[in-house]
Amino acid sequence: MDSGYKPPIKPLGIRIRDYDVIVLGTPTWWYGIAPAVLTFISSQDWHGKTVIPFQTDGGWPGHLMEDIRKECFGADIKYPMEIRFDPQGGSIMKTPEGDIEDWIGRVRKFAAFPEELSKVW
Repeated sequence: MDSGYKPPIKPLGIRIRDYDVIVLGTPTWWYGIAPAVLTFISSQDWHGKTVIPFQTDGGWPGHLMEDIRKECFGADIKYPMEIRFDPQGGSIMKTPEGDIEDWIGRVRKFAAFPEELSKVW
């Protein structure tokens, strides 16, 4: 993480430039963006885009959202969301589901996502 390692990733088969709003998620790795996600982020032009970031973590969000703001230079960052899990490495989600559902509702309303897309989330 300290070295800024960016592993190679396979192409996604989509072009970010074709989208105005991008929901971007990453697990927290040692207080920052997971390396594979960092590879993706750093390979894109974020100017004029709206990025809606979310992160998962096991107790401390670190500087991840600050890193996303820096790495997605030129983007308008809206509705950041932290989804917290058991800090002992367990799979128990500590963020109330209602908070996540509220966040999804705000994002869907902002981005005018159709109702059926909420089932994918």
